[in-house]
Amino acid sequence: MLTQEKRIRETIEETSKVFEKFGLTPMQGRIISYFTVSDPPEKTFDELVKFFKASKSSVSNSLNFLLQNKIIDYKTFASDRKRYFFITDSFFRVYFKKVLENVAELKECAYRTVSMRTPDYPLASEKILKWIENANRFQETLESTMESIQDEKTSSGF
Repeated sequence: MLTQEKRIRETIEETSKVFEKFGLTPMQGRIISYFTVSDPPEKTFDELVKFFKASKSSVSNSLNFLLQNKIIDYKTFASDRKRYFFITDSFFRVYFKKVLENVAELKECAYRTVSMRTPDYPLASEKILKWIENANRFQETLESTMESIQDEKTSSGF
């Protein structure tokens, strides 16, 4: 039978692999995963170093990247000089935006590819154009979803 800590560590490892697919390093993915499963959801630098048994520089570099990209933030308390890091509510918007940027870039490449093709093989060009059409629909849906998320954030006062 797995202990609670072992289940948490396994979940962190599994989830961090998904975050790596979005371009995060393993440590950055683990930190984000840890914030999603830990209670309380705010952690100090020392708590992160201790939990991950990682070097201070590895944790520090990961935190700096996540802070710069607004994936995490921190707060302090008047009675305590430590910074308490936590995942931001903009986390998914940051990654949805990256997905949209990647789709747009891939569509540009697909347009270039179609424009370079000879008319000798129209089926290949048709397949690429169909993909572009589907990518446009995907892009519109994701943009609409992001607008809804932003509207929810604005109307809730966060």
